[in-house]
Amino acid sequence: MPGLFRHLYRIRRFEETVLENFPKGIFTGTTHTYLGQEANAAGVIPHLKEQDIIVSNHRCHGHFLARGGDPRQLFAELMGKATGVCGGRGGSQHLCWKNFYSNGVQGGILPFAAGMAFAEKVKKSGAVTAVFLGDGTFGEGVLYEALNMTALWHLPIIFVVENNQIAQTTPAE
Repeated sequence: MPGLFRHLYRIRRFEETVLENFPKGIFTGTTHTYLGQEANAAGVIPHLKEQDIIVSNHRCHGHFLARGGDPRQLFAELMGKATGVCGGRGGSQHLCWKNFYSNGVQGGILPFAAGMAFAEKVKKSGAVTAVFLGDGTFGEGVLYEALNMTALWHLPIIFVVENNQIAQTTPAE
């Protein structure tokens, strides 16, 4: 339990710090926080192996931190600094680090994740691909195509659907 609490707290504090500092203009681009969704990353990612692949979305900070990413490097990335995760070029939504990939295009991560899972199956690596998607992604046709192909090909993939109670700008209720 201490590990779970540590992940929950670390993610929450990171996101609160982002929200506190974003209005100051120290970050480049935009950001989408992971507040209220911390348990998803904290509950799933620690059970993955190092060889397993994580494909994340525009709310990727929590996934990155639960994977063991350095919060200082992530802050540097948000600030556009060369010491960032991707040298300051990926910003808040586009990270690439140790079998961790995120992309801000809703739905666009699904065929990518299916392709990664397909590659691991062909290589017989034993790796699993975990893809995190928001409930709003169910409005994208490519989601259903990716689900269909992964089922037909029996790919080693886990779809983690995160319901943050709002799909784009439409509240769940």
